[in-house]
Amino acid sequence: MSQENAQLVRAGAENFLAGRSDFGVELLDPNVKWDALEGDILDISDIYHGPEAVRQYWRDWLGAWETVQFEYELIDAGDRVVMLIDQRMRGRSTGIEVPLGKYAQVYKFRDGLIVHWKLYRHQSDALKAVGLPE
Repeated sequence: MSQENAQLVRAGAENFLAGRSDFGVELLDPNVKWDALEGDILDISDIYHGPEAVRQYWRDWLGAWETVQFEYELIDAGDRVVMLIDQRMRGRSTGIEVPLGKYAQVYKFRDGLIVHWKLYRHQSDALKAVGLPE
């Protein structure tokens, strides 16, 4: 099942990179929790409960950017998938390129749906959280 989870995350990431606004919505459990506290984005760093709250977070965050691009690596960790990300964006109002850099997200699955999704500022912290070496 875990390889299937990694493929689901990959499909969501590829839909996002292709510009689809509904990327990954179908993967969210009705009781999903998105932990974006480590994002340090003043207005929206919080914990979000439920698919609509998660979608609102992404609408708010993505509204600031003309483009968001990233390279990623997925690591299968049983019922969790680690996504190691290196991201850059361009501001919608300024046109300024912003290299966000490397960070990670961990997705926890149950029955083929994401039940918990957490942002990690440091990739090493995400790997430790799932019991993998840095």
